[in-house]
Amino acid sequence: MEVKHLYRYLFFSVFVLLSGCMVGKKYSQPTAPTGITYRDTTATDTSSLVKWFDLYQDTALQTIIRTTIYNNRDLLTASARIEEARVQSAIIKANLYPQLNYSASAGGGHAGSEAQKVPGGIEGGLLNLFAVLDWELDIWGKLRHSSRSAVAQFLSEVQNRNALQASLVAEAASEYFLLRDLDNRLLIAQQTLSGRKENTRIISDRFSKGYVAEVDKLQAIQQEYIVAATIPSLKRQIVIIENSLRLLMGLGPGSVSRGLSNFDQTVSPDIPIGIPSLLLERRPDIMAAEKSMQAQFELVGVAKANRLPTISLTGILGFASPELSSFINSKGAVANGFADITGPVFNFGQRKNAVIAQEQRFEQNYQQYQKIVLAAFGDVDNALTSYRTYSEEHSLRREQVEAAQKALTLANARYDNGYTSYVEVILMQDNLFDAQFEESQALRGKLTAIVQLYKSLGGGW
Repeated sequence: MEVKHLYRYLFFSVFVLLSGCMVGKKYSQPTAPTGITYRDTTATDTSSLVKWFDLYQDTALQTIIRTTIYNNRDLLTASARIEEARVQSAIIKANLYPQLNYSASAGGGHAGSEAQKVPGGIEGGLLNLFAVLDWELDIWGKLRHSSRSAVAQFLSEVQNRNALQASLVAEAASEYFLLRDLDNRLLIAQQTLSGRKENTRIISDRFSKGYVAEVDKLQAIQQEYIVAATIPSLKRQIVIIENSLRLLMGLGPGSVSRGLSNFDQTVSPDIPIGIPSLLLERRPDIMAAEKSMQAQFELVGVAKANRLPTISLTGILGFASPELSSFINSKGAVANGFADITGPVFNFGQRKNAVIAQEQRFEQNYQQYQKIVLAAFGDVDNALTSYRTYSEEHSLRREQVEAAQKALTLANARYDNGYTSYVEVILMQDNLFDAQFEESQALRGKLTAIVQLYKSLGGGW
């Protein structure tokens, strides 16, 4: 075997050997908190979670959700951020491979004999064309750690977008149920106002005939205006919620199309909850935090590799000549190769402290990951409790409304027959009005709890 071939094989063997000298530990997924249980569910599979717009049967709400997903400005910004992270990871990954560049120049000049001795200029022409190959050998894994960190950051951005989408869609659904609740309360107020206007007319007619005292008439007028004053407030809130919903959909101010009332919504409460450990695989914010932690973990490896020597290779191949006639031929050919090694000697602990700083940043990411996991479990438990308690409250409020309606009917009969004062009628009117509002709000709370439960499980994105 020729000596030059022996050198090539020796160089290749040393290179392969050194390539296995990657510093820094291999990343592994962190241990999540254990012993987590939910109070109101049993373990079921969450793989069957459907998309948000398939969860609801209200076509108007489905349209709102779809529009939010495709047109929300924050989501579009997040998508651009994902693309930026993807391209950035490709840029960093390219550092692993040799970089081929070119250089060309042409010129000439005159330099006197004394100037040529120093040398102080160019005498004659100058033509050159070179291909330059630069390659930093990733012996210690610095470039590989950087590439892995960039990829992990890209995946984190993807999950951040998914988490944002789940939050925005949940917000859209919640505001839609609030809008329908306000619509219902406005209808209650308008119907109640109509009844109280009629009541005021009857009491005023009785007063004019001397059947009742003037105080009864004045109390009836007060009751009428108490309800009337709630209507502008409700209309104001409706406009605010409509504009908020349209902003989520990426639209300017205006009205929002309605579908089913809250009383007609058919959302199934039988959402599969899943065992707590499955939540780690479904919640996009948890996965985003874990990928962000991985990205920081790889930066620790980069900092460790920076404490070791850097070896790079440079190769130049081309032509150089003072004349065009002898430029591209064997006499003008240029072939050079260089190997460089650089490394720290004494820097007052700068690079050692850089490693410690990156390790502490990783510790910060780890603690934040643990916090997000614990908060996610809490979100599920809160949503389960909210759904159970709002369901109970709504049932009780519905019975309260029925009782208040009967009580008002009896109070009116007692007043008409002279068995009680108008104060009792007023009290029963207020009780019914408040009960109807509270029933509407409890129903909205029940529907919103389902939204929050679905969001807390990470489904629908």
